[in-house]
Amino acid sequence: MSGGRRFIVASGSGGVRFSFDFARGGLNCILMAWIIFLSVTGLVLVCLEVVVPGVVVGVFGVLCLVAAVVITYILYGVAAGNTALLTLVILSAVAVSIWVTVLPRTRFGGGMLSTRDLSDSRSADSLEDLRGKRGQAISPLRPSGTAMIDGQRVDVLAETGLIEEGSVVLVVIVEGSKVVVRKV
Repeated sequence: MSGGRRFIVASGSGGVRFSFDFARGGLNCILMAWIIFLSVTGLVLVCLEVVVPGVVVGVFGVLCLVAAVVITYILYGVAAGNTALLTLVILSAVAVSIWVTVLPRTRFGGGMLSTRDLSDSRSADSLEDLRGKRGQAISPLRPSGTAMIDGQRVDVLAETGLIEEGSVVLVVIVEGSKVVVRKV
């Protein structure tokens, strides 16, 4: 063998003998496998960030992707590093966009997303005009619940005790998004 380096591990007399030929690219294959492993793991973790609360999974995914690119730059040079970087950026964008468009159509993803139309909801700013108006409790208020006031469903808080469903209520306090009612 000419010009190649050989790594040999031997144990005892006539025991285990392991030979790894660097000239034939053995270490190259192992390092490339690590780069691919880090890349795939990073992409999977970034996609899982959509369904796992918090940012830890996404951060680990990004760290895996960065590690794969850095290792590629160090071992294979600038051209290979740039290629790996561009490839991972494109793959990440494609994977996340597919994940975000496919996930809502699944039973699992559909359960995570709200399909309720919120166009009839009131913002905290528009609740101020409810002060002094009457409405009807459409759920028991123990002490919180829902009332129909001025034709709108509003989350309310009973001023004291329990107010039964169907009772007429009067809005006595509005503080931001907190609406307090009293039984009339």
